[in-house]
Amino acid sequence: MKELQEFGQIFFQETGLALLSRVPLSSYSSFRIGGPADYFLEVHQLSDLILAVQTARKHRCPFYVIGGGYNLLFDDAGYRGLIIRNSAAGLEIRSEQGYLEAASGTHLSALITQALAAGLAGLEFLAGIPGTVGGAVYGNAGAFGRAIGERVVGVTVLTADGREQTLGPAELCFDYRYSSLKKDHKIILKASLAVEPGSSKEIIKKIEEYLEQRASKHPPGETPCAGSYFKNIVLPGGRKIPAGQLLEQAGARGMRVGQAAVYPGHCNFIINLGQARARDVLILAAELKEKVWQTSGLALEEEVIFVPEDASML
Repeated sequence: MKELQEFGQIFFQETGLALLSRVPLSSYSSFRIGGPADYFLEVHQLSDLILAVQTARKHRCPFYVIGGGYNLLFDDAGYRGLIIRNSAAGLEIRSEQGYLEAASGTHLSALITQALAAGLAGLEFLAGIPGTVGGAVYGNAGAFGRAIGERVVGVTVLTADGREQTLGPAELCFDYRYSSLKKDHKIILKASLAVEPGSSKEIIKKIEEYLEQRASKHPPGETPCAGSYFKNIVLPGGRKIPAGQLLEQAGARGMRVGQAAVYPGHCNFIINLGQARARDVLILAAELKEKVWQTSGLALEEEVIFVPEDASML
């Protein structure tokens, strides 16, 4: 790769897209944590996302694609390379084929609102989940026993060699908070999600019920956190044990490290009290895992993704 200091100029010459430098990632994180990225680019078109990724790969510049900045914990040291924020939004309603096709940077809230406006049901359980379609598909996000993978008809990705490829549910290997996209460096471009005609009144009722349930357990929307920190435990027979229950029983309530603390209303949320560092969160998370292991013999696994300064999608 060319010297990192020269990369911004080279990138602009080849793409016409201007990179920002030394951008604090705390500004793009729901945790409000993270040091500066060497380079930062927000794209609003899928063509620009493809161009940015291809150019970074061409010059061997480490890069990492993010969506809404939820479910992520950035390094205190920031990022050594290029952070690409995918804000490429757009939705095509293909109700006659029984699905919606959404660009990966589309916010889930916009997806649900537009499905409702079209009288299309099936996505109500996503109400209140922050973030984008791409991030949701990547981690098979969901709630209330449902997950977005159940609704995926197909996903268009950009492969490591620059090709666009459409993957079906079988190839995506959806499981609890998992897709095969976590194992490779394919970039999600679009997702087609199954829907069916529904009563607007019933759709609104379901959305309101889901939002009410989330509000009773989750921190208020303005609270700096990254959502549920740990995955629920899935036993061999398929039964789930809520991580929050295990943490409560282990005595997690009231624990804190520095400015990172367990949320008083639900033990599976770590919140930033104002000036938390990634180091505080990581130490607290390790202590919480140890407590659960000592009290239950069960090993918690993080749902929140830590992005170290040397992470790369090359």
